Amino acid sequence: MNAIDEIKATFEKQKKNENEVKTIPTDSFYRKENEEAISQDAEYAYYYARYVLENRFELGEKAISQDAYRSYCYALEVLKGRFELGEKAISQSAEYAYYYARYVLNGRFELGEEAISKNAEYSYHYALAVLKGRFELGEEAISQAVVYWSYYYARNVLKLT
Repeated sequence: MNAIDEIKATFEKQKKNENEVKTIPTDSFYRKENEEAISQDAEYAYYYARYVLENRFELGEKAISQDAYRSYCYALEVLKGRFELGEKAISQSAEYAYYYARYVLNGRFELGEEAISKNAEYSYHYALAVLKGRFELGEEAISQAVVYWSYYYARNVLKLT
């Protein structure tokens, strides 16, 4: 498959996804007797825990743990701490691995470092805000990105003047 074919395939896939509208349940859906159904969907389970229970929803944690964004939000806003079950999904996303390290763990997230290292922007922010020093694994991505990430990394992390 050549580049044009790949672009077309990606476009068609995204176009199809745009046409798929998820039905959002009404507030009456989020009741104790519906917990089994709620627990099967990451978005519904997170919403139920965050806004209805305002507490942990163990039955829904398996579904939540499959979604990087919902796992991060669940850890930050519901558990207010680590969500080990969701760490595998979180670790696959540079963005949420960085946010999880910075705002939930308040420190290094080794499981997510591979994903972070592939993204210059998150590698820079991870080095600066989380590690407060060099992030050698991310330096390759930083060196090949737009100039300002290399510049900021050199100035703010490596302390070159």
